[in-house]
Amino acid sequence: MSDLIHVQQIRQEMPATTAHIYLNAGTFGPLPTCVTQAMQERIQAEWRDGRLGAKAFEGISIIYGNARRAAARLLHADEQEIALTDNTGEGLNIVSYGIHWHDGDEVITTNHEHISALAPLYQLRDRYGVVVRVADLGPRADGPLLSAIQELITPRTRLIVLSHVTWTTGAVLDIRAIGRLGKERGIPVLVDGAQSAGAIPIDVKQLEVDFYAIPMQKWLCGPDGTGALYVAQDSLHYISSTYVGYYSIKHEEDIEWELHDTAQRFETGGRQTAAIAGQYAVLDWLENFVGHEWQHERIAGLHTYAYHALQRIPGLKLLTPEPGASGLLAFQLEGQENTGDIVKQLNEQHNILIRDIPTTKALRVSTNFYNTKEEIDALIQALVSLTER
Repeated sequence: MSDLIHVQQIRQEMPATTAHIYLNAGTFGPLPTCVTQAMQERIQAEWRDGRLGAKAFEGISIIYGNARRAAARLLHADEQEIALTDNTGEGLNIVSYGIHWHDGDEVITTNHEHISALAPLYQLRDRYGVVVRVADLGPRADGPLLSAIQELITPRTRLIVLSHVTWTTGAVLDIRAIGRLGKERGIPVLVDGAQSAGAIPIDVKQLEVDFYAIPMQKWLCGPDGTGALYVAQDSLHYISSTYVGYYSIKHEEDIEWELHDTAQRFETGGRQTAAIAGQYAVLDWLENFVGHEWQHERIAGLHTYAYHALQRIPGLKLLTPEPGASGLLAFQLEGQENTGDIVKQLNEQHNILIRDIPTTKALRVSTNFYNTKEEIDALIQALVSLTER
């Protein structure tokens, strides 16, 4: 099948990609038909048949298991190393609060982290006296990562938290180097995968990290309120469950209270089963219809095309380092500091959806697998028209 036909088929399954020039998967990805169908079918079944009885509970268990296995395949993990979560932030909180902190303990992060990763660290600082140490990677996040982290490590360092792909510039960080550093020093590494899951290949075993949190609603184009947390089986000892519930514990005869021996101990009660059905549906669609390898190559190719196309705009400064090919591109326009207005004008006048990053006065574009070079060309023309006024 040619790329052209494949892209056309994909876009037919994602109506939002033809209703707009959709260049903001880094915030929310468009839903494919399989997600809405799976969610509707589950809700209809619950409405029609009810949610009680052995058959109903067996169906719920199957849906949860399917989602865990599909997430495990995406990350090249084992099923028992996956906990279902509501979003990236929940996974980051599970790990951040799972450590037994003491006053003066330290955590290392970088100057390019999202508030979802920083918020629990700030809370730990305020609640327990944990010291947050920040590695400066420069304005484009392309500074020497390993040495920046390494020089901050002390005997009190208990955790390293960083993104695989920075939300600010789209830089792909050398997570494997940090994973190995953590192993050498006995310091667990927690990765924010919000901008990497679905955008670039991820093999948590090769990365040698302990924890990896992902969402479904961004590059993976899944439903809100779904995500996953990878917990390496040999890293379970680093953290304890902060909150527990029905799904956290073993349900066996003669066992009153015992947590699962797997990452499932970090799941609490039941979630919205229809959303979990949608999560599995899109993961299966991406794996078996879109194709993970094709998906990542497509994103990287469009990223490269957009990177060079944007450079033709006078007064444009790219913040995204090259190479990277993460799918995220951030840039500043000379004399255009009100980036929110530009986002609004692109939407209202050109039907182009991107976002801005107010803290850096930058604009950010996401090139996902369903996008086309023609859409990138349309963005370039629109930006030129706006800057010429």
